Amino acid sequence: MTNREILEIAMRQSAIDCNCDAADFELHRNKVVISKENPLARKYLELPFYCDLVSYGDNIVASVSAEIASVTEDYINKYQLEHCFETPNFHVLNDEFQKYGMRICFMAEYFLPDVNVLKRLSCDYEVKLLLPDEFSGLYKSEWENALSEKRKTLDMLDRWERLTAKT
Repeated sequence: MTNREILEIAMRQSAIDCNCDAADFELHRNKVVISKENPLARKYLELPFYCDLVSYGDNIVASVSAEIASVTEDYINKYQLEHCFETPNFHVLNDEFQKYGMRICFMAEYFLPDVNVLKRLSCDYEVKLLLPDEFSGLYKSEWENALSEKRKTLDMLDRWERLTAKT
């Protein structure tokens, strides 16, 4: 798999989550779209978003509630891309959201691997594929970011296969 293929997979999933086209992340201008539910979105997301800003480095795609579309568009076009994700600029957006009873909450950074840097390493541990009934002993606090005891039906691998399948 190439770096470009990994990037395209990530952008396709972000497009599903954000209600946009994957190509929107490669525009040289910012874009605002109205968020909506999608059954193919990452299961832990609570859609529709009130405001979700996503960038792969060329622009920002803002997936938002219709009531703050213009406020968000003004914000992402006012500052340089990288400064839209920093304080004190985030305070400006937060002040606008508070007028609607909302506040900025979560921020996350995700990183994609560089296949030109990755090296196969030896592993002293056995690796095996677990079936759903084999997860029962793994629902512990140290695995709560990976497994969800409340939503056990989501703990599976078929999603990766669907996203990487060539059409």
